Amino acid sequence: FDEAAMVNEPFLDLIASLVAGIGNTPGHGGGRRRRRSVTRAGSEEWSTADTSAKAGLALVRGPIKRPARALQKLVRLYGRDVAMLTDLVRCTVVAEDLEKVEALMTTLDAWSVVGLAGVARTESRSDEEPLNHSHEEQNLELVELNQGSDARRLRITAIKNRFDETYDDSESGGYRDLSVSVEVGWVMREGLVSFERVRDWEALECQRHI
Repeated sequence: FDEAAMVNEPFLDLIASLVAGIGNTPGHGGGRRRRRSVTRAGSEEWSTADTSAKAGLALVRGPIKRPARALQKLVRLYGRDVAMLTDLVRCTVVAEDLEKVEALMTTLDAWSVVGLAGVARTESRSDEEPLNHSHEEQNLELVELNQGSDARRLRITAIKNRFDETYDDSESGGYRDLSVSVEVGWVMREGLVSFERVRDWEALECQRHI
């Protein structure tokens, strides 16, 4: 939780830059942002950063997951294995239609390496081929598939796609979304969190957070 507190605001700023810079070069966001506070269930405070650079997308900054909820998941889902606990830092991007979802995922793909470090697979994927996964959460197995840009600072580790046609939305009362887990590598520079390129994580001995 201490680590999550350190990376929370810098990470949300990074994602705000991604959302504001849809269609721009990875790592170089653009456009104005305005923020307003909203309240969600459980008295957690979220704030929305609306982007004027790309109409139809808005970032909702979530608070760090509460310890009580994290402990519930740790016991009920992960067999008390703390290494399985992720998404303490979280946010939501609200898109007005599926075309905006596709634009967001295309940009996220351009900012990211896909897969878990050190687990190779033989399949290859072109940069033009969209991410397409079932609604079941998938650990994506490897690493060198999508490293066309030195600017990539995110690693996509899992996707849960509730827009998939095979997903039974009766399980969620008709609600659908696309949940993506990403890993970042970071170091402290002059007292500030600095997210480093994926290719430099090992050399710089970066701390990791998913």
